[in-house]
Amino acid sequence: MSNQPQKPSLLRKIAGYFVRFGDEPVTPQIQDRTPAQNQVPAKVSKADADEQPEKAATPPARAAGNEKPAGQKHAAAQPKIEDFPFPGAMAPVSDIEKPAVTSVEPADKPTKPVPSGEQHVTVEDPDNAVEPGSCIDNLHKPKYPPIVTFRNVTKVFNPGTRNEFMALKNVSFEIEDLPDIGEFIALVGPSGCGKSTVLNLIQGFQEVGPPTFGEVLVRNKPVTGPGRDRGMIFQKYSSFPHLTVLQNVMFGLQLNRESLGYSDQVMEKLAREMIAKVGMKGHEDKFPYQLSGGQQQRVAIARTLVLKPRIILMDEPFSALDEPTRIEMQELITSLWHEVEATVFIVTHSLAEAVYLSDRIFMFQANPGRLARQIAITRELIGKYDGMTPLEVQESPKFNHFLKEITDEFLRIGGSA
Repeated sequence: MSNQPQKPSLLRKIAGYFVRFGDEPVTPQIQDRTPAQNQVPAKVSKADADEQPEKAATPPARAAGNEKPAGQKHAAAQPKIEDFPFPGAMAPVSDIEKPAVTSVEPADKPTKPVPSGEQHVTVEDPDNAVEPGSCIDNLHKPKYPPIVTFRNVTKVFNPGTRNEFMALKNVSFEIEDLPDIGEFIALVGPSGCGKSTVLNLIQGFQEVGPPTFGEVLVRNKPVTGPGRDRGMIFQKYSSFPHLTVLQNVMFGLQLNRESLGYSDQVMEKLAREMIAKVGMKGHEDKFPYQLSGGQQQRVAIARTLVLKPRIILMDEPFSALDEPTRIEMQELITSLWHEVEATVFIVTHSLAEAVYLSDRIFMFQANPGRLARQIAITRELIGKYDGMTPLEVQESPKFNHFLKEITDEFLRIGGSA
């Protein structure tokens, strides 16, 4: 037998171009690796680092609602505001500490000097931090009995459910019952900050009230429901479509016939007089669908004021109107307000409207709703003098200078303009 190796067959030689024969298979070696990180490490500020021990001690259920997005910065001039727990992550109402119901008196100490041009703005002393919602206008001490009082009011909707939502937190203020003329209060702030909830609590609507914590008082009595002493004007046109203008204005009078003691003739006379005052004389027999938006709001104002309420609540009453009509309505409501001598609350998203109409502006912050600032306004500050139209006042340099300062303050506390 020959010792020479056998030559591979032709078939094997061809297959050798594609497959290596006789080599041992190589098993790939997989090394252990550290699992990949899914997130880029967040930079933690010194303020956040100081809070880490406190967060570690927080129960998981509470901590879930207080987490802050990575990289969130704290505004240097802002007081610390706790993060809003969104529905589903918010602590149940039973876990919320009930605030003590106490009255807060204005401080007698002098306030810190305010930069030139901003003397009208009430600025809290940062060395004596005031919880948003409990700030009190320090321009004067109350001289007259209050007509509306909020004492540490917190309102939570849908408590104990997945849709639990805190609309207001620890809101406190007091409005004096000024003789011969009421005060005009404008409520401004971003959407969802509880402005309309404040009005609804004063009115006493059962769908909103009572507050979860705290007290809402009208003339030092708890609000238990709607009353003839409070009138509401809504954003949407609220006239009854099947009633004429005259019948709509008489509706409230007829509803309170027993307490008022008016005859049909007296009620009709009062209704016609009020219709004339709002500029709707000659439209008494028309139905709402035959009226423009501005005319429908005039009817709503007449229906409210004919009852001579001591408190008028207006929830964005002019927002659906065009600008010229809106200016007309501002002039109308100003003249009627002086006539009925009522305290007026108006919710508006127009800072110019708030500055022109009000004696005091309440600025709210959202999530949850808190009263952050109270700013007093005088006629001299905005150049609002007798004989001037709203348009003349709002186009003056003095008004616009003041409006800019108000807008800057509004943006500073977290509003959006």
